[in-house]
Amino acid sequence: MDIPTIDNAGLRKFGLTTGAIIVVLFALFFPWVFDIAAMPMWPWVVAVILWLPALLMPSMLRPVYTTWMKIGHGIGWVNTRIILGVLFYVLVLPMGLVMRLFGGDPMARKRDASATSYRVVSVSESKDRLEKPY
Repeated sequence: MDIPTIDNAGLRKFGLTTGAIIVVLFALFFPWVFDIAAMPMWPWVVAVILWLPALLMPSMLRPVYTTWMKIGHGIGWVNTRIILGVLFYVLVLPMGLVMRLFGGDPMARKRDASATSYRVVSVSESKDRLEKPY
């Protein structure tokens, strides 16, 4: 896991952006969605803790940045395995089983003893098709 090193400008941007995201999500959006009457104060405290070093001395945010990136890499590693596993077992595997059940072969991999060649002739498109490809 290689965490990219960033300069003070990057750390400043990280602190300001992360603080703003925390405020927008946890102080404004979630209370509005879940109809919470009182706005929580802890997101503002966390944001100020991130914003002050970001504005005054961004190098103080380096440990926060590296910890955040390590957590993000770990969550990303787990999520990709979970998401890809679910997609495979929920979509790809059942489709493959159904296709095998009904004899489908979209890649035309079955051997044909009477065929002289397995080459598929490509269709020539007119030049007008390139003017408006979609």
